[in-house]
Amino acid sequence: METLIKTILGSLEVTSGCTEPAAIAYCASFIGKYLTEPSVELHLTIDQRTYKNAFAAGIPGGGDRRGAEWALILGLVMACPENRLSIFAGLDADALSRADQVHAAGLIEVELIDTDGLLIHITARGKNNSVEARIRSGHTRIDLLQVNGEPVAFDNSNEEQKKSANAFGDELFDAQNWSVVIDELYQDSELRLTVRQGIAYNMAAALHGKKYVEAVNTGLENLVMGAIYARMNGDPIPVMSCAGSGNKGITCMVPVVAKARESTMGEEKEIRAVLMSILLTNIITSRFGEVSSVCGAQYAAGAGVIGGILYLKDRLDLFDGSYNNFVSAIGGGFCDGAKGSCSMRGNVAVSAAFNAITHALAGFTVSGRDGFLGNNFRETLEHLSRYNPLVAKFERETIKILQNK
Repeated sequence: METLIKTILGSLEVTSGCTEPAAIAYCASFIGKYLTEPSVELHLTIDQRTYKNAFAAGIPGGGDRRGAEWALILGLVMACPENRLSIFAGLDADALSRADQVHAAGLIEVELIDTDGLLIHITARGKNNSVEARIRSGHTRIDLLQVNGEPVAFDNSNEEQKKSANAFGDELFDAQNWSVVIDELYQDSELRLTVRQGIAYNMAAALHGKKYVEAVNTGLENLVMGAIYARMNGDPIPVMSCAGSGNKGITCMVPVVAKARESTMGEEKEIRAVLMSILLTNIITSRFGEVSSVCGAQYAAGAGVIGGILYLKDRLDLFDGSYNNFVSAIGGGFCDGAKGSCSMRGNVAVSAAFNAITHALAGFTVSGRDGFLGNNFRETLEHLSRYNPLVAKFERETIKILQNK
């Protein structure tokens, strides 16, 4: 249980703006800190999924400055790695002015890598010195930091604790065990506090998002839609990310919290239900990766919503059928980057989650013999994840489309 608690805690982090630009800026901030002279050359090696997600995402306070190159430059001039994924919260007019000067110099060379895991590798050279920083297999997992070819010591122990292949054992794929697991997770005071903070951040983001999506309906999917759009627009609103994504954090928390408060169930039940949603979001993300070829807000967080709502209803026995209903509706949704239209993906995820539950409660669930579905959650997830390498081929075309815009 200790490993699972650490994994869940490690998956929750406050971020300002889209996670991928923030991760690029975080990596570049080490360059800015350790290169004590102006750069004359900047080389970014980056996996195509992270590049794709950063391409059109707004940067808080950055105006029209978007994409991997701008994220790198802004991180470089701010030089504050201690701010981690909240690095853009400190963006001011002076930083923007200095960033514009670096951008005008045209120093950046970008190399895209087709690789399974997240990779951000920045090499910078000044007149006399060089600095190299690399993030791999996690948005804040620095695994290389060198000045003039010599390693720089830094504490990366927290990042290593986040990564555990053994965190999600077989028992976590069986809905019969989830109530007991949530009971144990809830006992951890640090995890309770972090989830409480996440609820506060993400519900505030949902209220902020109403200025964009006051909505045709009054459904909870519109709260999620508005919050995601605001975040992707570059509004300076902090959110609690989950499993490597702020959009997942918003999607998996907001509808569950709203439903709990609608029925005045109290804070304890609310936090427990959100823990259920977070747990499922992490389990599913572990099969597809933090930055994946499919839409995490739909595939992972949408399923998390189902778990959270069924926990509130004390009907986790309906999860397997509800999950099959859900993936029958959203299966096939590939990811074409982080941007404003992700708000529609979040909207669909929440709508499909509620529809799946409604039908299951009424006694309708689709058959495990249908298409890629299985007879339970684990089987269906196993079958669905087999498509991930194939869907990745879509990304090559997406990158071509983006680069020609």
